[in-house]
Amino acid sequence: MLVAPSRAERPHDVGPRAKAGACPFCPGNEAETPPEVLVERPGGGPPDGPGWLVRAFQNKFPALPPEDGVHEVIVNTPRHVGRFADLTDEEAARAAGAWAERLAAVAGDPRGLWPFLFLNQGAEAGASLEHTHAQLVGLPFAPPHLVARERAFAEAARCPVCAELATAGERVIAEGEGLVAYVPEVPPLSGTVRVAPARHAPAWDEQTDHAAVGRLVRRLLTRLGAAFDAPAANLWLHARHPGGTDRYHWHLDAVPRLGTLAGLELGAGVVAAAHSPEAVAERVRGAPEPV
Repeated sequence: MLVAPSRAERPHDVGPRAKAGACPFCPGNEAETPPEVLVERPGGGPPDGPGWLVRAFQNKFPALPPEDGVHEVIVNTPRHVGRFADLTDEEAARAAGAWAERLAAVAGDPRGLWPFLFLNQGAEAGASLEHTHAQLVGLPFAPPHLVARERAFAEAARCPVCAELATAGERVIAEGEGLVAYVPEVPPLSGTVRVAPARHAPAWDEQTDHAAVGRLVRRLLTRLGAAFDAPAANLWLHARHPGGTDRYHWHLDAVPRLGTLAGLELGAGVVAAAHSPEAVAERVRGAPEPV
């Protein structure tokens, strides 16, 4: 549990706490954010000014203070759009490349932090600002859920993701460029779609085609939103912790927010999925592709 009172002060332009005001993630408002730690500014120019295509900086309202760890924001595009699906293929590829670059930087932090990358889209998914962005935390402790996941990979008779891919069958939604999008047989939440490399790959590193990942995630979130009429979604990356087991197989989970987590889920950790994995795959396969 992180005690982070500064989170209560962050601005909202979506949801019941929304207030009118200039978006701090839009070009021209760079002074509203901490200094950039990554930027792609093809035309040159001074730091923390306009002209960028993707930009990362420390979260102004972090879940943990900088002396203890890392909490960054990665703004996926200068355009004020609310969904990752609203990006172009080029923008999505660029954003995923920035995610990878910052993930590598946090993984290399001498403090031995545990990196975790995620994206909240829409107020129902926990986003306070509409402008599409990802977040990256570097935790100074081993998060129990992620530790348990790595242990499961290390102790399994076979890589769990490789086993899933071998039996996915009608649960496969799309594949190409070395990646497979499918519905896991045991999803973490109803409607979850998983993206993983077709061949075993422990780390989300320089061997990964991050541009291809960005393009596939864009298409997937477009189809997920259309299939369930659910614009709010979460996305998170499960990748091997620095120094972790080679038995790990990285994967991204995309989760449309189809309802509210209630007592059964929060209190007992038991999820009652409203849709079977096969039904989810059928609906998403039938949904329209992005233009």
